[in-house]
Amino acid sequence: MAKVQLSLNLDIKHDASLSDFSGPGWMSIIDAVRQLHVGLIGQLYLFGSPATGKSHLLSAICESFIEMDKTAICLSLDELIHADVDVLSSLENFDLIAIDDLEVLEHSSQWQEALFHLINRSREGQRQLLFAANMPASSLPFKLTDLLTRLAQAPAFKVPNGHNLADRQALMQSILRRRGWQFDERILSYLLNEGPHRIGAMMEVLNYIQPMFSNLGRSNISKAVISDALLTIDEQTLAAELADISIETQVDNDAANQDQHTMPFDF
Repeated sequence: MAKVQLSLNLDIKHDASLSDFSGPGWMSIIDAVRQLHVGLIGQLYLFGSPATGKSHLLSAICESFIEMDKTAICLSLDELIHADVDVLSSLENFDLIAIDDLEVLEHSSQWQEALFHLINRSREGQRQLLFAANMPASSLPFKLTDLLTRLAQAPAFKVPNGHNLADRQALMQSILRRRGWQFDERILSYLLNEGPHRIGAMMEVLNYIQPMFSNLGRSNISKAVISDALLTIDEQTLAAELADISIETQVDNDAANQDQHTMPFDF
């Protein structure tokens, strides 16, 4: 099983924990994850804008299942869309199957059908399913209506957009604690208040500035290093804001195109 994971590059990213999502905006989702743990629900559907932490959360959920001595696998359809659909064969043997980036299947009827059959096989084997996409299941522009029906049966939650300071602070503290990273409080405060709000962008900034401090003790941090770090946060935040504008424009365009071409589904 592990050999299959390695060959498909489907290994769980172990740098993720449910403790990263202890902020108030995530409480209802984490409660649903706990229900998934004990089998009260068999499916879960998460949606929200890009870079809001969906992929990180999927990895954390899979990791939590592995800690319970269960098997879990996390698939990014964005990475697999150009592979043979046979990669989905036999994955129903995992206790939890997490499927990310559902929206990329829009133009592939073959992949839609393969995913539909994987869901059916998993349900027959009483395995659990976790989905993530940029939009609700009802908005996915899939031609295979049976797949849409299956996805719509999962309890759905929209992930927080990162605008809540408490959510960002909880995630930052959890990541720093787990990685053993230490930053000057002025840098952390500046990143929380002036840095990017989206979780993905905030994590990228942390990864970007960490090497600046990796070889420095707390007593060796100069004002110049602090200034460089703050400047880097500003630069990365501007880049993230420009990316947000691009994302929002694309979402608006996709929604407009969907309104023009969507036909009513016959259920």
